[in-house]
Amino acid sequence: MHFFLPDFPPYTSVDTAGHNIGIGLDKVTPILESIGVNYTIKIGSNHGRALAELRSGRSDGFFMASKNDERDKYAVFSESVMTNRWVWVVLKSKHDSTSPTVESEYIVASLLNTNTNRWLERSGFKMTRPAEKIESLIRRLDTQEIDAVLVAEEVFHHHFKHNPNYKTILQEEKKFGLYISKTFLKQHPLFMDKLNNAIRASYLNKH
Repeated sequence: MHFFLPDFPPYTSVDTAGHNIGIGLDKVTPILESIGVNYTIKIGSNHGRALAELRSGRSDGFFMASKNDERDKYAVFSESVMTNRWVWVVLKSKHDSTSPTVESEYIVASLLNTNTNRWLERSGFKMTRPAEKIESLIRRLDTQEIDAVLVAEEVFHHHFKHNPNYKTILQEEKKFGLYISKTFLKQHPLFMDKLNNAIRASYLNKH
């Protein structure tokens, strides 16, 4: 199998020595190895590119991802490997502890080609352009170009956990797992059951 993954630290990224690293890899690779999968992994760009690689047949799957209808057209979502907490990030000095709403008319933004950005678009928020990296989103928050950022909590904490200027407010929790290409599954119809059984076994072994 070949996986093309988004550059999405701390879940999946590449270190300065060119090694693939991340908490998503730490979770998923033992699961793949437990069912004897021979696999290669390439990391780059974002979730939009990961889906494009899968659609074109250049990839058999990607992770970590949450479910959406566009991805469901081309791939099958696995059992949940971990939980992804979507949080609002706001300036502590500017906002109370209530979540931004469409009615609040906050100007909000998220990361390019992520489910958080897709959800904002569909929910009718007053949005500005998405960003490739969390750092640029937070800079726009600092300059008050935007009022709030919606991102995966781990993505924010990876860079800004100990910064006292920001506050996070939970929006919702999402299942985080793998998407496997429908084309691959036509050729390997038993694979999804094996993968999901291995995910469940991995969860039971840790509890």
